[in-house]
Amino acid sequence: MKLTYGKTKQLAFSDEKDYYTALGIFCNTSAFSISYEPNKKTGSYADAYRMRKLKTAKELTPALESAIKSGNRINCNEYVENLIQEHHFTQNGVEISGVLENVISTVPSQYWGDFLAGYNNYVSNITTKTKVVLYPVEDLGTANRVIKEVAIPKRKASQSPRANTSTKRSKMDYIKSQIANTKIGELGEKLVFKHEQEKLKTLAKKDSKFAMLIPEWVALEDDGAGYDIKSYNENGDEIFIEVKATTGSKFTPFYISANELEFSKTHAGNYYLYRLFSINTTAEVAYFILSGDISLSTEIEISETEYIAKLKS
Repeated sequence: MKLTYGKTKQLAFSDEKDYYTALGIFCNTSAFSISYEPNKKTGSYADAYRMRKLKTAKELTPALESAIKSGNRINCNEYVENLIQEHHFTQNGVEISGVLENVISTVPSQYWGDFLAGYNNYVSNITTKTKVVLYPVEDLGTANRVIKEVAIPKRKASQSPRANTSTKRSKMDYIKSQIANTKIGELGEKLVFKHEQEKLKTLAKKDSKFAMLIPEWVALEDDGAGYDIKSYNENGDEIFIEVKATTGSKFTPFYISANELEFSKTHAGNYYLYRLFSINTTAEVAYFILSGDISLSTEIEISETEYIAKLKS
């Protein structure tokens, strides 16, 4: 993707995390205002876009701070055009802005955390801008919690869902849910990681070769790997675990990315999806496992256009 904008490189991002963090900052109208100046009509200079850092903004990322000129302005027409063309920013009169839900739909899921950090963390507390609230992991607690595997749920005939007369949920609805559940997902990963640590410690007591095998919480460093945790099975073979957690029921649909599906396909022999549910109601959190190429699973059905997976009835 393009990381440098302007003929004189007015805006230069170090990497994609930096790019999407800045995108979150520009999306928050308490951090920046963006406007169009039709200078040609007044006979001075060319038309231009202006991005102004507001008084409610905190110190910004290095890329943005270095781009700011006099008057707390960043002048980079090419970048603003990129916001409009690629990230659903819209122009109303001379004002240009982006709606959170619309802009985040253009952000790859592995960078949602960076985008929200930019949106939330670079404005002062005196602003009245509504903050996107993420559930704090430690408030839900992991110290006394364990996970327990259950069979893949099956709906009984008497449990068949009622006919849905409401408007069909869109991909955007699930994206909104995903924003709200970011920290729920992190909690789920933490519980599974803890489970894998305990499993390998137990195996090490029986066979010393397991003493050197340590699980890795890969998603903390690379959320686009296609899986969350690397661990080992009872034979000492490497396995890849994707964690999907929800505060909802065992039948709650979940989002799965094209990248995750592709990874499950290319690593079908050692790929496992752990589905944790009702995560905030009990100390013992239940989960079931889908293994192998998830796209071929007979237990779920996946929307080809929205990547929403749900258990089959």
